[in-house]
Amino acid sequence: MPSTSNPESQSSKPAIVLHDVRKTFTIKHTQSFKEAFVSTLQRKELSSSFNAIDGLSLEVPEGQSIALLGRNGSGKSTTLKLVSGVMRPDAGWIRTRGRIAGLLEVGAGFNPNLTGRDNVYLNAAILGMSQEETEARFEDILEFSEIGDFIDTEVKHYSSGMYSRLGFSVAVHTELDVLLVDEILSVGDAAFRAKCAERMQLLREQGKTMFVVSHSAGQVKQLCERGVVLQRGKIVFDGPIDEAVAFVDPKSGKLTSGPVSYTVRGGIRTIYERNRSGYGRPLHNEVKISENGGGWFQQFENGLITYSQSMKKGQGLLQGSFLEEYLERGGAMGEWGFISGQPKGRVADGNRTLEFQHGVARYDAATGVSFTPSA
Repeated sequence: MPSTSNPESQSSKPAIVLHDVRKTFTIKHTQSFKEAFVSTLQRKELSSSFNAIDGLSLEVPEGQSIALLGRNGSGKSTTLKLVSGVMRPDAGWIRTRGRIAGLLEVGAGFNPNLTGRDNVYLNAAILGMSQEETEARFEDILEFSEIGDFIDTEVKHYSSGMYSRLGFSVAVHTELDVLLVDEILSVGDAAFRAKCAERMQLLREQGKTMFVVSHSAGQVKQLCERGVVLQRGKIVFDGPIDEAVAFVDPKSGKLTSGPVSYTVRGGIRTIYERNRSGYGRPLHNEVKISENGGGWFQQFENGLITYSQSMKKGQGLLQGSFLEEYLERGGAMGEWGFISGQPKGRVADGNRTLEFQHGVARYDAATGVSFTPSA
């Protein structure tokens, strides 16, 4: 769990600090022993990793309301889970001050086999409330949630709206210093959402620190003063909420269009599967071209893969001098054509070469990359 300190003893300190935080997940590419065995024989990678949060540094002053914005998969929910202590960072560190109440997903912290009443006490205890505090606030929690007689029904019979109402009600009736909210306000009917927004406005006026994840521009403008935009786990904008909302507007063109995850298919996929972690995530879907006999190419975070239709051959190239010069010359559509080999030789010996469809590129430490066309 993130380290905490006494807010009364260090009132000049920020409420939340994230320093160079990274969170890496491993993706398995096989679902059974048979698939793993076949992939091993084919020399494919059985798993790959990606950084959901990549070097995130952020400081939130006490009493500030901040919105985390970005496309699906940009790292917003992971950031909230790291701040709440549900997840631990793989690198970097996080510091928080005071009591944190987190609404990270509908029904989080609820035991489906317990009644709503029992879950109020359980959830309140998780948030750090004593039994006496919970008993003193129980009627207010029940009234706000509008659960009524269902409070003594097992919560596994609740609808998603009932889950959200009860969970939100418990969270906002604690003595909290920091409130983390992840899209929870999008669940429930319009009347309840309006009541939630009103309650959060009250918490804001009371000087509580709030982290809000929402795709509702109107909602975050109403609740937050600052907006932080994430893309692929990195901060790409941090400033006033109106400017942040304008930044994520698809019409602005400031965020990469299209889905966060792209498809890797055909001959390009064959090459990609051999070294997923090396190439990283795709930056776009494959592009079909007619130049140089036709084929496809696809760029990745750390390289490029081409597939030549005329040569019936796919090859990849990772970041380096060859790739930089190749892209400068137009890539597969340029005079070099498709990649047809792998780098050979040693840079130190000055004989590093790479074959392309229409010639050979050579790297020399003194002169850089040169290209010799085929005879």
